Amino acid sequence: MSKSEVKTRKSQLIHTFGPGAMQVNKDGISMLACGLDYWFAESGTSTSIDKSAIEKFIIQDERLASKLGVKEFRNPPDASIKFKERKISLPLPAQRFPYWHICSNTNCQIMKKESSIKDDQSRCPVCDSTMYQSRFISLCSHGHLQDFPWVEWINNNLGKSCTESCQLKLVGTGSTTSAGIKVKCVTHNTKPVSLGGVFQNEKDGDRVKSSALSEKGIKCSGAKPWLGSEHVTACEEPLVTALRQATNVYFAKTDSSILLPVSDNESINRVYSEYEKIPSDTKKLIEGGGDIETKAGILAMYFGAEFEKSELINFFKSYEQVEHEVFELSEVDYRFQEYHHFLENNHDGCLVTKLREISEYDSWISNYFSNITQVKQITVTNAFYGFDRIQPSKDRRIDSYKNDLWENNSATKGWLPAVKVYGEGIFIEFNSTAIKSWSRDFSTKTEFKKLQEKALMSSLHEKVGVLSPAYLLIHTFSHLLINQMIFDCGYSTASLRERIYVSEDPETQMYGLLIYTAAGDSEGSLGGLVRMAEPKKFEAILRKSIDSSNWCSSDPICREQGDKGGQGPYGMNLAACHNCALLPETSCENFNTLIDRGCVTSKELNGDGYFDSLY
Repeated sequence: MSKSEVKTRKSQLIHTFGPGAMQVNKDGISMLACGLDYWFAESGTSTSIDKSAIEKFIIQDERLASKLGVKEFRNPPDASIKFKERKISLPLPAQRFPYWHICSNTNCQIMKKESSIKDDQSRCPVCDSTMYQSRFISLCSHGHLQDFPWVEWINNNLGKSCTESCQLKLVGTGSTTSAGIKVKCVTHNTKPVSLGGVFQNEKDGDRVKSSALSEKGIKCSGAKPWLGSEHVTACEEPLVTALRQATNVYFAKTDSSILLPVSDNESINRVYSEYEKIPSDTKKLIEGGGDIETKAGILAMYFGAEFEKSELINFFKSYEQVEHEVFELSEVDYRFQEYHHFLENNHDGCLVTKLREISEYDSWISNYFSNITQVKQITVTNAFYGFDRIQPSKDRRIDSYKNDLWENNSATKGWLPAVKVYGEGIFIEFNSTAIKSWSRDFSTKTEFKKLQEKALMSSLHEKVGVLSPAYLLIHTFSHLLINQMIFDCGYSTASLRERIYVSEDPETQMYGLLIYTAAGDSEGSLGGLVRMAEPKKFEAILRKSIDSSNWCSSDPICREQGDKGGQGPYGMNLAACHNCALLPETSCENFNTLIDRGCVTSKELNGDGYFDSLY
């Protein structure tokens, strides 16, 4: 077993520890996950394994694949698989990073640059003490990553001509501030140079305009070490200093999609559900069979007597029509396709829903909601397509992100890593008449206008567009409802996730909320969430969720902070904090921002809150 081995869940490779991300193993070694060129290659080689061995990892989602510009998705491989009676080792490769190490002996503190493939503990060349990796790294907003430029920092501060072959050492590593940490060249016996001010940057909005390093003339090398030590591209972006475990070093870019039925015909959807389980090689054989009649005949032999040939012919007619559609849709249009399926009954296939009559619930429910749907079976694909550093970007194209995942850019249209979750959920549609009437008044509030301006300028909320009162309300209500449901449904908070459907455009108007299970790899679908939507049970949960917006253990401070302009990251929340309305960040679509209890119920219950009339 490799000493640098670290075990990682597949879902973490999509959200937290994907290509270009660092994590620390049990021996304290920081490792950088390699690019997708090195996935599905047998341990110790760079050659991809037999394609037929990859079949079991392929995930199909035509809508999402078209949106992200790839042919397919692949589930991250297991550490080892069995193929043709042979065990194949398939660990995802990683390399040691940062390269610079410091002696742990406080009387020595000599620095040494190690190889990226060194597998064991580094030792000091002077005193033989153990060495630890530098806490400091450098990066830029284009995603490049490199060691902190220790040699350049000395040269630019002292006018020296030191090189990496010189012997460097640190002074004052026990200091609580960067100003107390100093570096010197032992070879040239230079005086120690302080790292004070090395984290200072000048920003223009979200963009870094200049940094302490760029002011010294130290430029970004354009390095992408996760793609190989020689992978360097020209870059003019300011080089920024960061701690290697800082939260701004890696922002994963992910997208999700709900697998939709290919037709309104239940028989076709039932065939589709089974067809998606067929191995890709067999699919290609079937789809290369010629006309629809021939394909249906081959598929009939594969399924046996399970389906009539006429059902298979109808399936291929619908399947090929969907397959050749071009899904160049906006985020709103993309979700609008899903929205419609939650407002109807789907009895078979990848999405099973039961639309409840609103009259089944207490009379007050219809004043605020139009429809409630039990989503008994749902399939969600979560795909990873890139990452940002320093700050999430709002103007990079998907192709630009994918280029950072592959050493060979011609491979970017092949596949992306993804995980598929099978679960359950509840869909709630808000009363459009009521929410429009409430929105007209709430949109004039000064606090909301300020929040709207912040959201428009922030790169965190590119998918939201112009923040509307309806979005703020539904997003806040989602958090309150999830926090309440965990007491009854059998799932933990982190196992539930939200998906917001809001659009003010008359052609794509929607005011909906989906809460679904998001941890299918460990907890699966227990049925507890769907049962929460049963009449007489759901009313009590809704009422408790609304009541919870009235009070926070941090009140009056929580309410006052909202009135004064906001709280939380970048002041992007109004009356909302960890004691009342926030969720684990994996459950929220917007990094726990754009939340305000005041839009659910106001402090004075004067009509500013959507549910004020309930009291």
